[in-house]
Amino acid sequence: LLTLPPSSPVLNPMASPTLSPTPRTQRWYRPTVSLEHGVYVMLLVSFLTGVVAAQRWTWATSLALLCALCAFQAEHPLVLQVKQRSSWKPRFLLWAGLYGGVAGAIALWLLQHNPAKLLLLLLYVAVAIALSIDVALVWRRQQKAIANELITFFAVCLAAPLAYATTAGEMSWRVLALWMMNGLVFDSLAVKKLETHVWAGSAVRLDFSLN
Repeated sequence: LLTLPPSSPVLNPMASPTLSPTPRTQRWYRPTVSLEHGVYVMLLVSFLTGVVAAQRWTWATSLALLCALCAFQAEHPLVLQVKQRSSWKPRFLLWAGLYGGVAGAIALWLLQHNPAKLLLLLLYVAVAIALSIDVALVWRRQQKAIANELITFFAVCLAAPLAYATTAGEMSWRVLALWMMNGLVFDSLAVKKLETHVWAGSAVRLDFSLN
């Protein structure tokens, strides 16, 4: 026989049903993780080219890699929050602040303890400008504009001079050449991908018009 508890609404109509917490009330503390896998590859490849140019790996190199990854992760919830317009989402604000705080703390520490202060400062300013442009274009609903894609890729490729500066502790023109090379390679791939999508869309529209 099936026995029901006394608090069951069937036996006790005045009993209030137990409500389980909805998933939405638990999501605010869950980490936000960017799913842009291509950007991960771009960042790691650029960073490794800087490490190869420096010809060694130190504990400062590990901190620089963590800084770059946290800075990249901070952009994701920030962009999601900007897309919300006037609606504030605690989850996006929380993780943008945490990722950005870790990246900023490491960046300041590296700036204080690294001889290549000028190069690091220029890199930080360049990343801040690229992030500002990205946020502005997201606000205008132009995040997928080709200009924003190119700027973002060149900003991600700054991982190469970051790795070199924090590892070697000096500024070198060859690492700037590595940054340009990485940026041009990845930007050319992005342009080819965009052209492929454009041609595919044109072909589909032509096929529909013929039918």
